[in-house]
Amino acid sequence: MKSLFVTGTDTNIGKTCVTASIVKNLRDRNIDVGVMKPFASGYKKNSNSISEDVEILMKYSGSHDPVDLVNPYFFEIPTSPYDACRILAQKINLKKIIDAYHKLLTSHDLLIVEGIGGLMTPITQNYFVSNLISELNIDTIIVTGSKLGTVNHTLLTYEHCKQMQLKLKGFVINQTEHDGYKLSNLKQQIIELTNQIVYCTIPYHKNFELDMYVNNFPNFVNVSNFGFEDI
Repeated sequence: MKSLFVTGTDTNIGKTCVTASIVKNLRDRNIDVGVMKPFASGYKKNSNSISEDVEILMKYSGSHDPVDLVNPYFFEIPTSPYDACRILAQKINLKKIIDAYHKLLTSHDLLIVEGIGGLMTPITQNYFVSNLISELNIDTIIVTGSKLGTVNHTLLTYEHCKQMQLKLKGFVINQTEHDGYKLSNLKQQIIELTNQIVYCTIPYHKNFELDMYVNNFPNFVNVSNFGFEDI
């Protein structure tokens, strides 16, 4: 496997944390890993800054690739690409995304791609994140949370994966709040209801620090389990 797409059941579910953890631990194994976030949105810290998510991915991967390859589209409002284009009177060139992906793919041993929002986040009126994954023909993992309602969100995402015939590898459960489902219970439910792998469950930390999260990631899962054994 040369590339992996990280999507989620929702926004703010931990996709960037999981993606950063994967790339950092691959880099620690002396693997040349590239990162890509085709679409990002949100407010800039200052006029010279890029997306915070993109900064994180480039930091932990050690990427020196041009930002416009790593993140071809950054919208300075927190919304979907489709909605941002409506508001900002912009247009998206999907070929730009595909070309950037293939250029990065040929430049690295591995490429990890982080999506925006979830599978049904609209990129254009008739093109969604799931369409992009399908067009890239890329293996995918789903990051899910642990709050009540997560099982519904997870199954809806899983069923859409099946409908789109995406190459789903499995799930990562990221506990984003202290209450909600017990992790062992949630893991068992997802396995039984989807017949898919749950690679790991990552517990909630009240005093969250990204460095600690990334460095502790190997305690919960061996990144080789994602299918990188041949690298």
